[in-house]
Amino acid sequence: MKIIQANKFYTLKSGAERYLFELSHWLESQQHQVIPFSMTHPDNEQTPFSDFFVSQIKTQKEEFPGGWRGLWERLRTLGRMTYSLEARRRLATLISSTNPDLCHIHSIYTQISPSILDTLKDQHVPVVMTVHDHHLISPQYNIWAPGCGQDYRHAGILRGTLVRFHKQSFLGSFAQVAVYKFHRSLMMYERGVDVFICPSAYMKRQLIAGGFPQHKICVNPYGIDCKLIKPRYDHDGYILFVGRLSEEKGIETIIRAAKLIPDIVFKIVGRGPEMERLHLLADGLKNIEFVGFRMGEELAELYRGARAVVLTSRVQENFPLILLEAMALGKPVIASHVGGVPEIVEDRVNGLLVDPADLHGWVEAIMRLTYDEDFRLSLARAARLTVEYKFSLKEHYQRLMKVYEEVIRK
Repeated sequence: MKIIQANKFYTLKSGAERYLFELSHWLESQQHQVIPFSMTHPDNEQTPFSDFFVSQIKTQKEEFPGGWRGLWERLRTLGRMTYSLEARRRLATLISSTNPDLCHIHSIYTQISPSILDTLKDQHVPVVMTVHDHHLISPQYNIWAPGCGQDYRHAGILRGTLVRFHKQSFLGSFAQVAVYKFHRSLMMYERGVDVFICPSAYMKRQLIAGGFPQHKICVNPYGIDCKLIKPRYDHDGYILFVGRLSEEKGIETIIRAAKLIPDIVFKIVGRGPEMERLHLLADGLKNIEFVGFRMGEELAELYRGARAVVLTSRVQENFPLILLEAMALGKPVIASHVGGVPEIVEDRVNGLLVDPADLHGWVEAIMRLTYDEDFRLSLARAARLTVEYKFSLKEHYQRLMKVYEEVIRK
């Protein structure tokens, strides 16, 4: 089978890219040909198909020059977001050169645009799309949990622009909400995608509530290969956070909790736009260590040494892979009761669920797993069993291949 994997980034940026690369490696191990389609960028992974990628565009405020040139660059980005003729042309050339059986879309917003769906339809290439975030049903990529932020799913263009929900930018917010409404009005994704693959039942419900056709939506939870992971049920005494240092991840909650329980050590792994502010907020706290960005064996060692892993997200998470990673290593998780998280974490069975805005709830949960070792161990062992029997990577790929085969047959 020849499969185009389309995503706006071809370097490790988030969970979507991690899934893309892991899936691509598995498909190649099964003798399928993977054909990437993405945006050119200096940090991209090497691929012989890079000549087919769309040109790089600017999206960050600080990247745009001043004056007329800056205005032109902004208009170019807006045009690309809305409907990219370049992406259509380049994908058409890629299709004629490779004759693919299928296209699997991940995240194509902004840098590529849904214009490629028209090319795929014209060329009779079936399309599946993994729904990694909320952007199909909202101008926001993330939807705030109740009590944590505003929900702009139904905001008009004027309100969306004035509140600057996107990167605190008037122009950026206008572009996101206007382009989102344009795509929804034309039903570009609804018409162009054959099957939407949701990692969680939560996300399926969100799509249906947002008006997407139920018969086009299936659920396929992510998985993990436990055979490659040896659990460690003991620990080195610290509470671990792993993730992007950004507002929606709720790291401020960890810092505020650390101030109330100074005898418990916290390690924070990751980098992001909130790094400087969080360092200032934690200034003087001796029980918080910012470890920086880690991956591979270094990250695995940090997981193994943790007493428990916390996910303090203040947004509706879809299906956080870090929960599976922690649980596979025999670590109980304390997680925000949001989105698809309860589909992984069963409260007081294999972890603890906490209202993201309830600081005292976080403190109590952390103290419980610190001072009640028998309870912590029971959650840890149940966590490992959960991923072994409920979230098998092999079964995830088997379900995905059935989806591929069905859309090709149709």
